[in-house]
Formats: sequence, C-alpha cells, structure tokens
Amino acid sequence: MSVRVLVSYHYHRDTDLDDLVAWFGGDVDLFADSGAYSAYASGAVIDLDAYSAWLNRWGHLFTVASNLDVIGDPLASARNHRQLNADGHGVFPVFHLGEPFRLLEGMCESYKFVALGGLVPYLASGSGNSNRAQIMRWMVRAHLIAKKTGTVLHAFGCTGSLFLRDLPFYSADSSSYMFARKRCLIYLWDPRDRVIRSFHFREQKLVRRHAHLLRRYGMEPGRVLHPDFMVNGTDHFDEDRVEVTAVCLRSYVAMEESLRARHNVPAPDSGQDTGTKIYFVNINDAYVDMEPLIRVAREGLL
Repeated sequence: MSVRVLVSYHYHRDTDLDDLVAWFGGDVDLFADSGAYSAYASGAVIDLDAYSAWLNRWGHLFTVASNLDVIGDPLASARNHRQLNADGHGVFPVFHLGEPFRLLEGMCESYKFVALGGLVPYLASGSGNSNRAQIMRWMVRAHLIAKKTGTVLHAFGCTGSLFLRDLPFYSADSSSYMFARKRCLIYLWDPRDRVIRSFHFREQKLVRRHAHLLRRYGMEPGRVLHPDFMVNGTDHFDEDRVEVTAVCLRSYVAMEESLRARHNVPAPDSGQDTGTKIYFVNINDAYVDMEPLIRVAREGLL
C-alpha cells in the first residue's frame, strides 16, 4: 500500500518533492493540489503560469493533479482548466458547493474523475447538523449525476466518516490527523460502527470511554491521562506529539481499508487501485508534519 499524500502548490511551491518522496522510500501516491481554498482563505493569489510550471517540474511524481479553481467564479475555473490541459497537465475539474449542477453534468460527460470542493467552511466544528444534512443531499445528487457517466468523485477536505461511509467516493483528503498535536483533538476510527470518534484528549472521561480504540491504534490510555503528557517543556514533548499524531494516522489507515472493502470503487483509469482512498494533507513545514507519517509508513501500515 502506497503512502498517500496531498501536497498543494500554495504550501509547497519551494519544496524539493523528489527529496520528500525519497523520505518514504519512493512509494508515494502523490496528489497535486493548487491550494486554491487555502489561498482564498488567506487572501493570497495563485499565478496560473507559476502553478503550471510547478506541475511541469514535479509531474513525474504526481498520480493526479487538480485544476486551479477560482472559488465563486466557475467561468475563471473553466478558463484555467482549459489552459492547464493545453499545457499538457491533464488536471481534473472541481465542482463547488453552490454551483449549478449543469456544470457538474458537463464535467462528468468529459472526465472520469471530478472533485467536489467548497465544503470545508460548512463541515467545520460547530457548523451544525442542518448544514451536514444539506451537504449530504447535495453529495447524493452529485453521485447520481456522476454514476450516469461512470465518473468517480474526490471529496476535498472531507473525511467525515458518515459521508464516506454512506457514499462511494473514490478518494478524499484531510489534515485532521494533525489536530491532535495542534488542538489536542484526536480522531479514531471505530470499525464496529464505521464512524470516527473524535474527542479532546485532555478530557479524562472521554479518554477512558475510548480507551479500547487508543489501544487498538497503539497508545496506552494511561500515557494520555498522565498530567505531563504533551506538555511543552518536558523532555518527551516532541515524542508525545509525534506518537499521538501517529495514532490518528493508524486510525485513518484502518478507515481506508474498511471503506475500500465496503465500496470498492473502480479506478477512473480502469487500473487496479480501487477506492475509497484517503490522502493525508501536508501543510506548513514538510518535514515536521511528515515525521509521524514516515513512522507509520515504516511500520508497513501504509
């Protein structure tokens, strides 16, 4: 099983991706993203020619590559898509929440792989169940459209297990595996109910409630409950951060295996690599974020 990593131009325009891939021993399923949403959220602008040059420089590493979509402007997204394909990159289109479904119908008539985007603000913690119910209806309609042409779908920024459990996505991505070391939030796949159990590991009752899942993915609950676990300034702080992230990674690996067995989505290129596949988003410093992923990869789990 390859290591699945999503890298975006927005964060990795200056990263030596050959070097990054070498850290994993070369077996990497590398997903190239423009980082359009991250740029949009921070007020940055991505230059189309620069993105095209980046795709050209590292194209030998990428399994798939996304369009430079312009959130809120489907005509600009379509122009970018035409230009990048004219440049020879074969990028896939992105359909955004709120856009008319006739656009998705046109994408699916021309492409076997399409991404659904614009979901992150509506999936954020505290956004409410009504948003999630609305998004589920939107996703169901998108899948019905894609099914007519045999197109498979990717979900940007979405590893919400209820969506992925109930709908046959070919792939999805998320950075939430890093929330443990950044926000003290831990995400553990519960194979019995096929859901992600998320909780704040400073809350002892929740740690005890999910102790069996912590053990399943390689961490003793007593370690998490210790008063100096992941306390900055301790001599084991860095190791705690790596290990708690690795626990989440092992959990998502189990999630992928479970979802693939459940959905077994054919690859868009008629290859043998069926889905649902989970890509781990790498942001900021490549090697700080990658250390837990490299550890889990070397365990032979990825």
